[in-house]
Amino acid sequence: MKPQLTLQTPLELPPQEISNYLNQLWISEDEDNSGANTFTLMVWQPAWLEQCLVQSGLINGPITGTLSPEIIKVAKKVIVDKRLPHTTSIKSEELLTSLKDNSLNNDYEDLRGQFFESSISTLNPRRLITLAPTFNKESEIKTFVSAYCPLSDNAINQPICGDLVVIRGDSNSIKKKGLKIIDELSIKELPTWLWWNGSLDESPEIFNYFTDYGIRLIVDTANGSPNRCLKILDQSIRSNKAINDLNWLRLKSWRESLAMIFDPPSRRPILDHISDIDIDIAEGNLLQALFLISWISDKLEWVFSKIDKHGGLIKIEFKRDNGEKISTCINPLPLGNPSIHSGQVIGLRLISKISEVQKNNTCVILGCESVECMRLEAGGMADMQLIEQVVPNDFSSSEFDVSKLLGSSRGNTSPLFENAIKVAVQIFNSLCK
Repeated sequence: MKPQLTLQTPLELPPQEISNYLNQLWISEDEDNSGANTFTLMVWQPAWLEQCLVQSGLINGPITGTLSPEIIKVAKKVIVDKRLPHTTSIKSEELLTSLKDNSLNNDYEDLRGQFFESSISTLNPRRLITLAPTFNKESEIKTFVSAYCPLSDNAINQPICGDLVVIRGDSNSIKKKGLKIIDELSIKELPTWLWWNGSLDESPEIFNYFTDYGIRLIVDTANGSPNRCLKILDQSIRSNKAINDLNWLRLKSWRESLAMIFDPPSRRPILDHISDIDIDIAEGNLLQALFLISWISDKLEWVFSKIDKHGGLIKIEFKRDNGEKISTCINPLPLGNPSIHSGQVIGLRLISKISEVQKNNTCVILGCESVECMRLEAGGMADMQLIEQVVPNDFSSSEFDVSKLLGSSRGNTSPLFENAIKVAVQIFNSLCK
């Protein structure tokens, strides 16, 4: 990855002077260095966990807004030390509340919006606008402006530069004044993305401000209540507004692994006789598992029938067009290690009963590690034809995942995801009745 180069120290300016400054920024004798003609990326960047850890003296500043390995390690240790449930996500409100109670209100340098991963900068965004809310409820708006230029390994190619704006203050100040600044800074002729890098439950008035415009959204439904998250997804597809979900993106290796298993023509008949699907998740948010079940049912043209909740288990029944029933189950498991993303899929078992003879039937098992595969083998599955595969569970940063979405230049919602959303909303609404 190429590093980002800041051309100048970020300059604090009054909001009313920003537009003029940006208009003058790229005026130079070098006509080829007039700034990128690509897209605008706006980022809601609360970094509440990092703010809490720095203010509590558990890690050193400055605050950058990235989820570093140090932050993950310290946050997991806090969960264990404070005897919070191991199912507690490091982005949960429970963890933040416990950290706020021990806040020392340390002074710290805040570099949110001035530091961003090279995987994003190398896409040459024309303008980066960061909304950086603070815990201090009496924090007035401060605005900073700078320019950046990715370094090029190729001396022949001129680097394509852009500018960045940081709007910092408490959430109320951002709502009252910051949104007006953003409106003045929008570049109408370029596509605009909003990456909501926080819980979808927080600051709904600010989020709704952006959804009222034709802005492409990047969200993470692992970070928010299922009801709120599905409502946002449903409203987006109903209004034909592009939305991307990092929680769905993390399912890619599961969907690809399952698709590859059934790629050989000899295995296609197995799909017509699926009778049971069990999905294990790290206890927490159920949406990723719901997306996976919804995607499978949509691809195989099953019709949702009913849903029941038995303790922690969520059982969902579908029907094929011939009336045969398919039973699926979401099974939340308590793990010994606090999670980064709540409710991640860790295992899947699919049973296809093509015959009354047990050995002619098939059991497909996917696991994020071999231990999970072994757990799913229990219950006489060894009497069937067994197909096992360990799904890669590589952790990638949210910044890298966002760069993949931006790099694909998808200006609309993925059709696969859109269909999965429709099924997931139908199932979840039945669960809430």
